[in-house]
Amino acid sequence: MAKGGREFIANQVFVGLPWKNVRPKYEKIIRKLESKFPLYFTIIGRNDGQDAGNLFEIIKQRVASSSVALFDATGGNANVSLEYGYAEGIEVPRVIYLSTHKAAQQKAGDPIISDLGGKRRIQYKTESGLSTALQKFSKEHDYTQRFERALSRAFPDLTKGKKRRMRTLAIKLIHALDGYSEARRAEVVQKLQAQGYTATEIESMLRKLHSAGVILCTVGRTSKIRVA
Repeated sequence: MAKGGREFIANQVFVGLPWKNVRPKYEKIIRKLESKFPLYFTIIGRNDGQDAGNLFEIIKQRVASSSVALFDATGGNANVSLEYGYAEGIEVPRVIYLSTHKAAQQKAGDPIISDLGGKRRIQYKTESGLSTALQKFSKEHDYTQRFERALSRAFPDLTKGKKRRMRTLAIKLIHALDGYSEARRAEVVQKLQAQGYTATEIESMLRKLHSAGVILCTVGRTSKIRVA
């Protein structure tokens, strides 16, 4: 998808955060979010096996290709400040999260983002509070809204149980594309069949999501799928 001259993946959300203490909370919450929402939250960091120079190039590419970038300002982390500055420079929409827990404030260093007081931020005190804030973000994301409209129109007459199965299939189909600009249609179908869905169900879902503009499927022997 292109917006303001920038190409990005419509459901991809970059997450910049401190590694110690903060990252495990996000990873736990994100696992739950990705089972319910069609958003791909991408976190890049030192455990990914790159040296510092290559790592920052990967971070820049991932920020630039994301629809929104989330940054957790807890603890005054310099790397998060650098990532935020890059996102601001290329005009990627940004959201700041900040823990107000007393322990987090005691460990904080210098402000990571100059004039943080002038930036809109979402404050949380507990992991539950962070989870609630990220749930709200996920529900309000443009791609989630388009996805929900597509599903409500695609299966108006199914039973409650069948609708739940089709929603789960749709979520898994979108997440089969996580981390890729596009994927081979045959490979996506095979992956979903291995999870117990029939070829008929999968092909029907592909057609409906394509018609709704949620994904784009090309045609032919080497058909590809990508998030639209």
